[in-house]
Amino acid sequence: MSTEVQSPTQIQHRQNTTASPRMGVVALAYPGYQLGEEMCAPKYHEMLAVLAQEPFDIVPTTTLVTDEATARQAGEELATQDVDCLVVVITTFVPDYFIVELLQACDVPIFLWVVEREIGCLSLVCGPLITATLYNLDKRYMLVSTDIDDAESMAQLHVFARAALAMHLLRTLRVGYVGGHCPIMFSMAVDEYVLAQQLGVTVVPLPIEQLYALAENVSEHDAVAYWQDTCRCVGHVQVQEADGLASARYMLAALRLAKERNLGALSINCFPHLKSKVCLAVARLNDDGIAAACEGDLHSTILMALLQRWSGRPAFNGDLLRQYPEDNSILFSHCGGGALSLAAHPCDICLHASIETLDGLAIQYATRLHGPVTLINLMYGRQGLRLAALRGTGIETDLSYEGTPLRVRFTENVKTIVQRVAQCGAGHHWNGGAGNYTAELRLLCDWLHIAYTEIQ
Repeated sequence: MSTEVQSPTQIQHRQNTTASPRMGVVALAYPGYQLGEEMCAPKYHEMLAVLAQEPFDIVPTTTLVTDEATARQAGEELATQDVDCLVVVITTFVPDYFIVELLQACDVPIFLWVVEREIGCLSLVCGPLITATLYNLDKRYMLVSTDIDDAESMAQLHVFARAALAMHLLRTLRVGYVGGHCPIMFSMAVDEYVLAQQLGVTVVPLPIEQLYALAENVSEHDAVAYWQDTCRCVGHVQVQEADGLASARYMLAALRLAKERNLGALSINCFPHLKSKVCLAVARLNDDGIAAACEGDLHSTILMALLQRWSGRPAFNGDLLRQYPEDNSILFSHCGGGALSLAAHPCDICLHASIETLDGLAIQYATRLHGPVTLINLMYGRQGLRLAALRGTGIETDLSYEGTPLRVRFTENVKTIVQRVAQCGAGHHWNGGAGNYTAELRLLCDWLHIAYTEIQ
């Protein structure tokens, strides 16, 4: 079956999920003690001007905080703006009670920017005063003590803000859990209480029969139209039309399920009955901005939503498949559910029968994630949640393994990496995104009390 290849723009990520961290900005001073409170407003506006040049969504407050009442007022104002974090500009010594009142109304991670100017202002003095209280209250915070134009402090704010964005995403994420975990993978077991308590993620259990019923109710017209549209988006189609139509039905059913249940992500257990019938659904959901993973891997689904938000592109999901000691690289791949927009060009994409079942529809192309890549794995057991991270460089790969392979080069010996993966209890599914997010992951895991291992 020959097809006409469409422009690359027609299979790009349909829903731009890139999100700028949304931060409330507050200025504090303690008036009446000749500490330099007259600099509060100028430094506040200087901070706003600097932040306006950064990739942040800034929400300034309408008043300066000078006592506990205005601190509460500022917090209540920002709480209505759905901010990810707070940036607090401190120009004098201020009581820690101001910060407590602020967070009582708007309890999000708080970045304390203590502006150092002259010894009489005593602004740095209140930094540890405040952080000791925040530590006791188990809040998420960071303290810097520099002037507004300090590049290192701004770099720290970038990491902090992205971690706060991730924390907000997790706390608001609803994940459909269709069919439970894979029956041949003991390590895929999850604890929904732990996910709710530590991450804030809402898991929505859904029987697999619900997906079956929705697929059966997809009209012939809709299935044919979707299948024909899919064929026009790729380079080669080598599957039976009946398998293509069945895959289209499951895709439309999964999309309807996500919309009806207000889901931001969907985990589908494809084993043993569905298998390659849902590869297209998993792929296109990711293209549509709804993170999706197969084999009932709920943890991978959550991580894919996180990486998608950070990178603005669908995340990669695959097994740790093969080592290449000759160039210190590892091949990761899955059998055929990768987002179409992770291919270099539509003509590279082939739809063909599954290599495992010899029927259905699997997707094949070489994943293109060149440059820095972060791969992460989340597991549950023994001491609770644990996250492992790998950082490397995405390089060219071939299709020696059918599916959607991604080859990543590392600086550490790959045989050592495989041993460390085993020793830290990481699993076989790895989720990748373009960019280096290890600093954000380290901070996020600290906030959420997740055991973190940086393997590379």
